[in-house]
Amino acid sequence: MKTINVLVTGIGGPTAQGLLRGFQGKDDVYTVGADRRTLTSGNQFCDKTYQIPRFTDEKLYKQAILKIVEEEKIDVIFPSLHEEIALYHEFRSELDVLVALPESRNFEVLNDKEKTYEFLLERGLSQYIPKYVGFTGTQHIHRILKESFPGEPYVVVKEVTGYGSMGFSIVTNRENYLSALRAGKNKFVNADDYCDLDPSNRRIAMEYLSGKEYSVDVLIHDGKVVTAVPRERTGVSSGIVLDGKVVYNEALIRAATLITEELADNGFLNLQFFKTDDGYKLTDVNARFCGSQVMSLGADVNFPYLYLQYNVLNERAEVQPRWNTRMIRFRDHFFIHED
Repeated sequence: MKTINVLVTGIGGPTAQGLLRGFQGKDDVYTVGADRRTLTSGNQFCDKTYQIPRFTDEKLYKQAILKIVEEEKIDVIFPSLHEEIALYHEFRSELDVLVALPESRNFEVLNDKEKTYEFLLERGLSQYIPKYVGFTGTQHIHRILKESFPGEPYVVVKEVTGYGSMGFSIVTNRENYLSALRAGKNKFVNADDYCDLDPSNRRIAMEYLSGKEYSVDVLIHDGKVVTAVPRERTGVSSGIVLDGKVVYNEALIRAATLITEELADNGFLNLQFFKTDDGYKLTDVNARFCGSQVMSLGADVNFPYLYLQYNVLNERAEVQPRWNTRMIRFRDHFFIHED
């Protein structure tokens, strides 16, 4: 039996720990973890760990990764941090190992919300695209609200390369802002104040969607989707799903399949949607394994190991999700006695 040596980065975070959970109990997987800290909660899930420089020190970071790859005879690297996507997209050409990021002829589209929407519109998938406007310079927000979203009480604004809740604001008038503030909702901002933000980053303004939120985990291989697993995002805090359920939804599976097969050729993608009166609207594309994919693991779809089966072991495993599986996160602790 071949042993697959995998390297998972950022093991102190929820995404990495979800990946590591997928490798637990797999006798043919040897897991090496890396983090900028010597000790994290992810250490307990690894066969071996390394402390490495932060990804922002690119030269030293790459040197450390290359050394681990050589010493541990790594077969696959699983980057877990959003900030590592662009780094590993370029770095993978220097590595003689597989990098578990999506393979795409249009990779630059995957990490930019505006480019993603433009790309999908060109390919006839307008039914999944919310109303949006790209802009540079927050001083233009009043004109955008007036011309593109007249009469709308709320408009969502995001940085085109933002992720999770970073760079996310709900822009509104002063009265609605104060009402939201009294209710403890901290993502709302007064349009007059929004004008004074740093205007340098490219942003999109899009319609405010208030329906049920869904996330879909997708594995694609050789241009065809292997499986798409929709999940209800019932409870979310700072971009992390605390409560959710895996659900069978033909419309979402179809949407995720059509979109993924346009965007990528191979690998794992996570897509996020809102349900509206006009169907499902795409709000985000995550071009990496995400933290909440561990919900699919609970529903008998082990995406990290499935990735290895298709891309390393040349196995075509049958996938049968256990629908209506619910996940609720809880805090836990472990103790180290440093006597």
